[in-house]
Amino acid sequence: MKQKFLTAQLVLLSSMTFLHADMSEHREREEGLINPSSRFQVKNGCNMFLTADFLWWSANSDGLYYAQNNFGSPTSANPPDGSVDFSGSLKRVEEEWGPGARVGFGGNMPYDEWDIYLNWTWFHADPSDSAKHHQRGPLLVLWAHPDADGTNLATHAHAKWDLTINVLDLEMGRSFWVGKHLSLRPYMCIRGAWIDQEFKIKYDYATAPGIKGKLKIESDFEGVGARAGIDMRFALYNGWSLYGLASASLMYGSFDCDFHQKSNHHKIARTEDEFHRGISTVQMGLGVRWDKFFHNRRYHVGVSAGWEQNIWYGVTQFHHNFSQLQTGALVQNNGDLTLQGGTLSGRFDF
Repeated sequence: MKQKFLTAQLVLLSSMTFLHADMSEHREREEGLINPSSRFQVKNGCNMFLTADFLWWSANSDGLYYAQNNFGSPTSANPPDGSVDFSGSLKRVEEEWGPGARVGFGGNMPYDEWDIYLNWTWFHADPSDSAKHHQRGPLLVLWAHPDADGTNLATHAHAKWDLTINVLDLEMGRSFWVGKHLSLRPYMCIRGAWIDQEFKIKYDYATAPGIKGKLKIESDFEGVGARAGIDMRFALYNGWSLYGLASASLMYGSFDCDFHQKSNHHKIARTEDEFHRGISTVQMGLGVRWDKFFHNRRYHVGVSAGWEQNIWYGVTQFHHNFSQLQTGALVQNNGDLTLQGGTLSGRFDF
């Protein structure tokens, strides 16, 4: 009987131990002791923060070829006899580095230590390129030309690409520690974007008398969608850390794509196209940062520098007419837009 009583006591004690452990774990989760917050929390402040980024980026888009130089005499043999009559270097508008900006405003919410963050990104680029005829012959025209003899060749060509991008992001995320040094901030986001692209080309056709051609091709997109990502920070020593960021978004919006061409100031062609389509984007970045609290943790300042890359898939929809316009030879370019470069960032919590 005594042995049974001791056995029952041991079973009851074990049950209470497991119950106490389970309640302790539940209490730790409620108190936030598991994956504790790693956000920058100031004392006796408004729990708000401001951010400002200086962007030194380059932009590149598919479909910016406008001519071919070193073009020799056209092949006359039918079928071709194997001689090289078509050779040269393609000419395109190359990427150009320039400044941009990103500013934001956010706040730390009391509920479960989440934060909300609104930021706006702006960038503009307008690179150009020129080419002229070579000893081997005139330039080969790669875009549409009017129904006139000799307008498939040019003695001079000039192209300019104009890009303006505006992006608005509203994020909600939570920063927490995973171990002693690694901080993660997964977030969800609503994204809006306005991207305007314009490709202008001027040709001096190899005709007698001379004919000048002007083309303007546009691809404008505006849309909205959802974005998700994660910010990572690996703490090193004395406020220094390494950071990484990655995000992806799915967007749906409208395209406005026009094609205009003039010859000696006379309208030759004009097409308009409006449609809706979904696109996707990817953002990646790596760098180093430094953070410091001031005035008894009343304020916080953070500075970071790194490399960032943004890819917008399928956002370049230039209508490319080639050969004689009367043949109706039309190709719609489904190209990508890439933005990349250095980012210098600052943050102030108060």
